[in-house]
Amino acid sequence: MKSWNVESNAWLLEKIGESIKGRRLQKNISQEELSEMSGVSVASITRLETGKGNTSLTNLLSILKILEIADELRTIFTPPEHSPALLAKAVKGKTLVRVKRSNLSEADKTGEWKWGEDK
Repeated sequence: MKSWNVESNAWLLEKIGESIKGRRLQKNISQEELSEMSGVSVASITRLETGKGNTSLTNLLSILKILEIADELRTIFTPPEHSPALLAKAVKGKTLVRVKRSNLSEADKTGEWKWGEDK
């Protein structure tokens, strides 16, 4: 099986088009019907299905919704897990400061995290 990460864009467009055409045929929908339901021109649908042309993301999403496969985008576009380091950077104006235990004064040895400006 080929890795989609290393293939050309033309190859990817062809595979996406084949998949969309296959789903359309499974649902027994003609290109004209899909055009009417999605608001995308028949010419755009033909180009998309053959991988010979480019289509807008809006048109692609309209087609995916009609073919009931837009939900599959969730597997691709899920928010990444955020590490504590990234979350700390996201706090505006505040930065967590990690201090080695050996460098703490007696008063700081409580084991609690402190914001940089709270020290």
